[in-house]
Amino acid sequence: MTHKMKLESLPARSFYTIKGFANLYDNDLDENVEKEDVWETICRHFSDGSVERLKKVAGSENVYMLFCYTVERNNEKKCYVCSYDIACEKLSSENSSEFDIIKLEACEYVLYDCEFDDKTPLWDAHIPTDLLFWGDNGWLANNPYVCAIDILENTGKGYAQLELYTPFDIDAKRFNMKIWYPVIPK
Repeated sequence: MTHKMKLESLPARSFYTIKGFANLYDNDLDENVEKEDVWETICRHFSDGSVERLKKVAGSENVYMLFCYTVERNNEKKCYVCSYDIACEKLSSENSSEFDIIKLEACEYVLYDCEFDDKTPLWDAHIPTDLLFWGDNGWLANNPYVCAIDILENTGKGYAQLELYTPFDIDAKRFNMKIWYPVIPK
């Protein structure tokens, strides 16, 4: 992976979304517990035409993943259930009852623009970037900010991590990933 990083401000924006989720399991979870496959669900939405309908209604060709707009604790499964929605920026005036609308507030973001080769599958691309951002000696530990999605009181209030994959193809051997982490001053 090669990458460039910068801090950038983005204006408030609205997105049409296909609801999804990702479970962040506790460290002490039994290794034998069956975990849901998030990417299987995402692929299904691409193959059943949902994503094409989403792009048409939104008037946008860019398909994002919005992570952690909402977070809920599931004590039974020993995890946090985080929203992980397929999204297109709402650029048209068209309305749709099929898709939800999420509004992200204006915010500063740490943007990582990354190129991946055939050693990293698309579904794992966020892992090395998360370490660059959240790791022990990562960007967040060395700057006067907190990540807006780390503050549970912010969930559902206009903050999410954005991911843009080009091409958005689960089988791509080489791809670009742009990932925006929302940050607010400490």
